[in-house]
Amino acid sequence: MRLNFAILLTACALICRTGGAQTTISDRPFDVTVGNGLWGVFLPDYEIGTDGEGEPVLTDNGDFLGYQGDLRLIRRFLHTRTSVEARVFYGAAQTSESNSVTSVDVGGDLGQTSIVLGEGISHLQSDIDHYGYDLGLRDTWKTRFGGFSAGCLFSYMIFDQNYEISHGTDQILNEELTSEFIGGKATFGWDGYIRDCPSILDLSIGFHQLRSDYLGRSPQFTTQSQEHLYANPTTIEAAFTTFKSIRDVRIGTTFAVTHLGDMPQIIRGVGETPTIRFDDGLMLRLMFEILL
Repeated sequence: MRLNFAILLTACALICRTGGAQTTISDRPFDVTVGNGLWGVFLPDYEIGTDGEGEPVLTDNGDFLGYQGDLRLIRRFLHTRTSVEARVFYGAAQTSESNSVTSVDVGGDLGQTSIVLGEGISHLQSDIDHYGYDLGLRDTWKTRFGGFSAGCLFSYMIFDQNYEISHGTDQILNEELTSEFIGGKATFGWDGYIRDCPSILDLSIGFHQLRSDYLGRSPQFTTQSQEHLYANPTTIEAAFTTFKSIRDVRIGTTFAVTHLGDMPQIIRGVGETPTIRFDDGLMLRLMFEILL
């Protein structure tokens, strides 16, 4: 049903190609925008190991702050309503956590016989990479209040999460979560002038198929643990961009918020193989862009 909805929006965008113009803030047939900025992501928390009192040794609250780069292209068919747009992005962030303990039990985290390690400092290194692209069509209608637009985008994005656990100088465990989103987005927007500055406001609703893969490995064991799970999450994104001209160079600032309906979380029981469950997530972007 969601796929049929995406196809219908695409067909409507292809048909509506007469009259009007693609935007009220530019008459250029081709725009290329390069952006760099801050990327924040809030994901389900992560816990590993138990101490002598049965409490988690290391905890990651799932909050990351890092870098994101964007490349956005818009091709306008002048004297029609329709434009083609594409966006490619990459973001990365990492965190680390250390804890001094008298003992730590990590063996059961892969469903194996427990291994109890002695006194020392346990360390957790968490890394996340986020990348993908959007590609689609948009139609814009000029009004006395600015340009109102609607479109449909094909959306593909991946989250690669990696957790490395060590105790003292020994590497104990490595766990990976890969989340692949494939689907479509319905996009609705407005463009116009706010205090003489060209501005764009977009709202996107995405329907995706999600495959999450878990892989756990440890030099302590000869086996590894694998798991995968599917879901059909909905994403909601709001983005606002405003431009200013500085010595004939147009500089943009973008702030965006994205809600992720499902993101994987590693769940473990005592002596059991880890499993995956889903919780929601949130992303923030603050980008500084140059219109080439």
